[in-house]
Amino acid sequence: YANFLQAVKSRYANAWVVPDGVTDDQATTTASVTIARDGHVISAHVIRSSGNPAVDQSVRVVLERVTYAAPLPEGAKEDQRTVTINFNVKAKRALG
Repeated sequence: YANFLQAVKSRYANAWVVPDGVTDDQATTTASVTIARDGHVISAHVIRSSGNPAVDQSVRVVLERVTYAAPLPEGAKEDQRTVTINFNVKAKRALG
C-alpha cells in the first residue's frame, strides 16, 4: 500500500507546476483523488484551498490533466481507493 500511495503522489507531484509569481512558500492545496483498481482516476477535486487562487487553480489543472495514476496493489480488496494529496509550494520548489 505504501508503494501505491507513493506512486500516486509522485504522479501528481511530477505533473504539477507552481505558477510564476507565487511568493507564498507555505501555500498548500489539498486534493482528494479516487482511483479505480486498474489505475484510472475516477474523480479528483480540491478539498482544502491554499488561500492562494493561482496555486489552487494550478492544482485543479493537474487534477484534470492526470487521468491515470497507478493500479491498486495486488490483493487489494476494494475496487477503488481514495487518496489525499497535499500540493505544497515549498516542497515542490525543494524538489526543483
